[in-house]
Amino acid sequence: MRCKQAEKLLSKSFDDRLNGDDLRILDAHLTSCPACRTAAEEYRGMLALLRDDPSPEPPPYFWQRLQPRMAEPPDAGTLPLWKHWGLRAIPLSLLLIVTMAAAALLFLPAQPEELSRSGILLRDEIPIEDGLPLLQAENLENPNMALIFAATEIETQTRRFP
Repeated sequence: MRCKQAEKLLSKSFDDRLNGDDLRILDAHLTSCPACRTAAEEYRGMLALLRDDPSPEPPPYFWQRLQPRMAEPPDAGTLPLWKHWGLRAIPLSLLLIVTMAAAALLFLPAQPEELSRSGILLRDEIPIEDGLPLLQAENLENPNMALIFAATEIETQTRRFP
């Protein structure tokens, strides 16, 4: 048996909760282990001191003052009222938050998309009005290249060339 198991059995033995087999095992361990034997003697000494010391007496008229106070109903106070309304307010506040979030998503206007200058030009289907005949030509190999060359032929103040 290990000393930890012996300590558990030792504490049970002081409460008279050990059966015969465990008591024999504990006695065998106590005869062979001096550390556990010393611990058992210390425990017995502490229990003897505790049993010999009388418990303090309550002050006079203690029981006469305590019994009427125990018979009184507990003071309700304001805490149960707040607790009652607080428990109802939590789901209502969550419902209000969800409703406001849904309204914000549904009724607020969408933010305009920020476009670059080329994005603004390409937002329409055909950005260059003059390029429509070039795109409708059937013999062009690459209509995009034709549009680029048509755009470079027009020189205005707003265009920049690298």
